[in-house]
Amino acid sequence: MANPSQLESPWPHRLALLLVCATFPLIWIGGLVTTTKSGMAVPDWPSTYGYNMFLYPWQTWVFGPYDLFLEHGHRLLASTVGLLCIAFLVLAIWRRDRSLILLGIVALVLVLSQGVLGGLRVVWDKTTIARVHGCVGPLFFGFLVYLECFTSKRFQAMKPIGGSRSAIYWQLSIGFVAVAFLQIVLGSLIRHVSAGMTHGSFRASLIFHVITAFLVAVSAITLCWVAWRDAEANRRIRFVASFSALLIVAQIMLGIAAYTVKYGWPTFLPGGSLFASYVVQWESGLQSIIVTGHVAVGSLILASSVILLAYCTRCYPMAFSRTNSSPANVAGSSSTEAMA
Repeated sequence: MANPSQLESPWPHRLALLLVCATFPLIWIGGLVTTTKSGMAVPDWPSTYGYNMFLYPWQTWVFGPYDLFLEHGHRLLASTVGLLCIAFLVLAIWRRDRSLILLGIVALVLVLSQGVLGGLRVVWDKTTIARVHGCVGPLFFGFLVYLECFTSKRFQAMKPIGGSRSAIYWQLSIGFVAVAFLQIVLGSLIRHVSAGMTHGSFRASLIFHVITAFLVAVSAITLCWVAWRDAEANRRIRFVASFSALLIVAQIMLGIAAYTVKYGWPTFLPGGSLFASYVVQWESGLQSIIVTGHVAVGSLILASSVILLAYCTRCYPMAFSRTNSSPANVAGSSSTEAMA
């Protein structure tokens, strides 16, 4: 539960919202860096061609090669997000809010870990580090979305509903978050293919990626169906669940398009004759936009699942309902009623 004193100032929420707005473009740019193979445009870290990263000549950066522009810009934006995390933690310490201090520490640890992983990816040039780096980024973004939600007035204004559906909402929301993140992990295996990865391993990763996409869709649609059938459901849960379902439809279309622009139309889908004349253009502008969009929407789906989990936790406080409905409490309340 948030400290009521934190709502006296809008700045914790403003900083959290600013962090979310700065991190989502960072995911887009990071996706472009990977798609265009620009990650090694700057061979050193934390410096940039021997310069302090913040003192690198802007003329060379802005008017230089495209891959240098992307990689160095990615570093600068990531540093900005890190500074915003420090500002949030300082504000939380100044306000002496324990819950915000804890959340601020977690955010700072995540962004520092992501920065170190990005640097090691450049220095060591290891595919495994690139995969982990590609998973921690969406995880950090999802945490920031929770931070924005936690510090908002709309979250604090939501009233607990409880009832017999509490377990259903908890199970579905937790399951949605789990499969959404698993989908990102499997996508990272496909996106960062190592030189020693066999065709069979790649095919297995792709199959599991498709299966998990089905599970993500089922989780979102089921939660949406339960929310709309529940007359007492919070309207925000209904809206976010519906938005999540729409995002998944768009993500499936982007996934098929991303596979098509990289490898050709999937043979297991009908309509291949329509794309028979299509020629895959490696690292083309169309490929970069579609593949990067697929990565970014995946992070949005994870973010929406985190929001649903936060809302369900707020409206259906499972822990409290279990405590109040335990056999001892039920017996105690029955005895009290009998004595009355």
